[in-house]
Formats: sequence, C-alpha cells, structure tokens
Amino acid sequence: MTRISFVNGNFIDHDKAFVHIEDRGFQFADGAYEVILYSNNKLIDDKPHINRLFRSLGEINIKHQLSYEYIIKNIVDLFNKNNLSDGFVYMQVTRGATNRVPFCPKELDVTVTMTVSQTKTYTHEEFINGLSLVTMDDIRWHRCDIKTTGLLASTLCNQKAKDLGFDDALFVRNQVITEATYSNFFVIDNDNNLVTKPSDNNILEGITRNRIIAIAKENKFNVIEKNFDLSFALSAQEAFLTSSTLGIRPVSKINNFAIGRENSRNISLKLSSLYKEFCKN
Repeated sequence: MTRISFVNGNFIDHDKAFVHIEDRGFQFADGAYEVILYSNNKLIDDKPHINRLFRSLGEINIKHQLSYEYIIKNIVDLFNKNNLSDGFVYMQVTRGATNRVPFCPKELDVTVTMTVSQTKTYTHEEFINGLSLVTMDDIRWHRCDIKTTGLLASTLCNQKAKDLGFDDALFVRNQVITEATYSNFFVIDNDNNLVTKPSDNNILEGITRNRIIAIAKENKFNVIEKNFDLSFALSAQEAFLTSSTLGIRPVSKINNFAIGRENSRNISLKLSSLYKEFCKN
C-alpha cells in the first residue's frame, strides 16, 4: 500500500510530498509541531495537543486560520488513507515560503504538513530493563516551553549519548535536572512520592506528562512538582520518561549508576498500566 502524507490541504504520495525550497521551516526552523498518539482508531489527548500547537504558534507570532475541527478531520482521514488504526501523527506548521530574509515576514500563507507512522512497540523485558541516561549541560535556548522545529541541540545531545553507549541524554541547567532530549523526566522518591520538575520556560510541558500526573492523582499518588538535582535523582527508587511516543519508559541507569533496586519497576508498571487503560477508554 502506498504511504500517504498531507501537504497544504492535499493528500499526496509520501515520496512526492514536497514543500517550497524557500519555506521558512526549511531555512530557519521557523515553525511548530505536534506528535499525537492514535490508538484503536482514536486520537489521544488531541485537544490539549492542538491547544499547545496554537500556543506555540502564538508565541512565535505565526498567524494562521487553522481550526481544531479542520486539523482533526485531516488527521483522521490521513490515518484512514494509510489503513492505520494505531500510530502517531506528526503535524508541522511553518510560517510559509518567501524570499530568505532575517526577520519574520507578515501575511504569509502557513505551510501545513502531516505524516503518520505505526506505533513503536517494546516488550515487557525491554520495559523492565529500562533506559540508560547520561547527564549533559542543557545547551538549548531559554524557550523550551515552545514546541518549535528547532531541535538541533536536542538531536546532537541525543546522538552524543548514543555514541557514549547510552539511550538518551538527561539535561541539567544550573544544577537542576530539566528533562531528556525529547521527553519529560519523573522520579519516585523513597516515600513513594511522584516528583517532576515544574513547568516553566526550561522544559516542554508534555501532554503525556500532564496526563500521567492527572492519572497518578486520581489513583491516590502524591505528586510533587519541584526542582531537584542529580543527587536527588540518583537516590530515587524508580525513575521514568514520558512522551506521546514513549508512553512511560523506566530509567535503569543515570551515568552508569543504577536507579533503585535491580529491576524494581512496580510503580512505573502500575502507572503505565493505568495510562494504557486510559488510552483504551
């Protein structure tokens, strides 16, 4: 079956889905994006995702006429055209195409693109084994709360972590752990509190992050949003990452230091099960 993508209102063969050479997204990373989970023919937390997209576009002053209804219809149609009942949609909106100038031209028509892909799966053993992280200085800009397409710093750090034999990098700014390169970071302290950094300009307020917090509170977990350092993280009984593509993935090591007791993932497993149940309903 031919893979289909979406470009500016048109459904196009993926191999022929192109944008203009002078699109601002291509030349300046002048755009915002979202990744939304699609499970059992249903978008998960679509309204929070699209509201965040609109917020990101507003923060970088990209004017548009997009509506929630227009976006949802085209996403669902795209999944149907690709015969997918489970997967992810990547949606990107850029300022549009114009002569290359070092300012933000007004009155441009935005470029809207979407691609879908199958859900990435992992085994129970992979879940229990967890991910390994290495700490790195957070070299990103000071507006990490905007989900822009300017991802080079995160990508370089993610690749450096892999080159060093780790799964991902864990950013540290002014001795405070912020997040991983493409996901939010949680720890479970020795009093069974679920602890994560408060939302501010130094992290992306993840939609899955917020959903996990809500689910945890509904199930009588004590959630604490506070800044913490590496020593606090290393003393945790469990740690995990969250994102739309990861769901919940436990962290087994940070800088080659084991987190908690070997293969102890009880709370992570419980929260992961609760999140999967939420996605089914």
